[in-house]
Amino acid sequence: MATQDDDTLTGPVPDPDAEPAPAELAHARRFAELVDKTLSGRTPPAMSADDRALLEVATVIRAAHGQLALAPGRQHAVVEDALRQAIGASPASASVAPIARARARRWAPWIVAGASTLVAAAAIALLWLRRPVQVHAPVARSVPEEWRSRPADPLIGPIAPERAGDAGTRIDAIFADRLDGFRARHLARGGKP
Repeated sequence: MATQDDDTLTGPVPDPDAEPAPAELAHARRFAELVDKTLSGRTPPAMSADDRALLEVATVIRAAHGQLALAPGRQHAVVEDALRQAIGASPASASVAPIARARARRWAPWIVAGASTLVAAAAIALLWLRRPVQVHAPVARSVPEEWRSRPADPLIGPIAPERAGDAGTRIDAIFADRLDGFRARHLARGGKP
């Protein structure tokens, strides 16, 4: 199990003149194999964060020294494809994009942005220039007095103190009166009882 002392990035820095410890040699050997795998295109999917950080630094250092040349066969294929495109012939391999397609890729984001701006401007103009829809409010007709809401005082009358707890009977009388009004209106329009 690795501990804080085994961590090469955060552990103590060894004396440069001292002989490397067996753990340091094993870590260096394992890291060298990791770099070799990465350069050959077989980077392992899982590795420690320290190894990943060191691998990124090693890749940047290698790229900065200009040692990322293509193999001679690959260089020849790229040059041949570029020359074929220059004279108008189709490229032999699909790895190099045709020059016309490269130009289209360069202009494609600008074309999409321009088209979407045009659509947005048209939508704003349509909203601004269209005529508003005229909405006519319904005219209130006069309704008979029996259809309107009316106070329940004439129906119930004054409430005597000894009958104050009998609210259920009063509510039933109000409900029955309202139901009679509803039935009368509903039957007057031809509804079923």
